[in-house]
Amino acid sequence: MKIIINIFLFLVLTFSNLFAGEIIVKVNNIEEMDGLIHFALYDDPKSFPEDSGKKIGLVEDTIEVYKNGLVIKNLEESYYAIAIYHDENSNNKFDTFLSIPKEKYGFSNDAPVFLGPPEFEDAAFLLKKNEKIQIEISLR
Repeated sequence: MKIIINIFLFLVLTFSNLFAGEIIVKVNNIEEMDGLIHFALYDDPKSFPEDSGKKIGLVEDTIEVYKNGLVIKNLEESYYAIAIYHDENSNNKFDTFLSIPKEKYGFSNDAPVFLGPPEFEDAAFLLKKNEKIQIEISLR
């Protein structure tokens, strides 16, 4: 009986990831190797790009992101948008002065920024089932 249960669990785990999507994020314009890269993935336009609304949030060493990028696996088919910033001083916050960014940031689709973050629709892209896509984001 244990063998049948183990085979069943193996098949469920194997096939549950078969239709999952994957995003590979390459970050361009990293000028300083100090600090951390903060990454947020969103699938809800109402919460983009609020900290509380992110589906997945990661913090990675800048050198690792420069070398390898970021990989997010096992995602459902959906529209997603990505926001990142380079936390050069590693204080785990996006530093601003009078609401003007002091640290570099970027969005998927290199969505335009004008007096605030872009709209979800400008940064959004579709990830389909069993699809692997590469996104390039340029820090500004």
